[in-house]
Amino acid sequence: MASYAAGNVLDVGYAAMPNPHLLHLNCTGLDLLPPPDTGPHYAAYLQADVAEAGNLLQGEQFSTIVAGEFLEHMENPYQLLRDLRPLLRDDGRLVLSTPNPLGFPVLFMEATRSPSFFYSADHTYLFSPRWVERMLDRTGYVLAATRPVGIWLPWGYVPWSPVTLSYQVIYVAEKAVN
Repeated sequence: MASYAAGNVLDVGYAAMPNPHLLHLNCTGLDLLPPPDTGPHYAAYLQADVAEAGNLLQGEQFSTIVAGEFLEHMENPYQLLRDLRPLLRDDGRLVLSTPNPLGFPVLFMEATRSPSFFYSADHTYLFSPRWVERMLDRTGYVLAATRPVGIWLPWGYVPWSPVTLSYQVIYVAEKAVN
């Protein structure tokens, strides 16, 4: 695999929806699925499991690792976070986003047990913000920032909300100093 300059990004679980905001960066996509035939293209692709990526990348590290809407799909999210840690530079950052089971209207749909919205068969877990913070802490990261995405409503979208009401949450973490 080619060597990467400072400012390189690893996008984990990208294949279903490559991030158009990462196209101008030196971005590598990592997924079990092959890269998409059409749509945005990254500088490099690695078709592998995260647990295998460290060996395949031969010690390569990234300044930023993005795992958007990915953690909730994993059977062992703690192990995923541990597997990503060696791929992150000491001064790098991990950027995660997850659905928020406490956010409106997710909580409403849960209370009514509606299978229509915010209930995906491919989600293994849902994590409240404080549980994501705990997972990050227990897997060797320090939370640097937590950002709400907003509130989704049937008649529109409110772009601002407190974290507790946001239907998705973004977490930025750094490696904990050993």
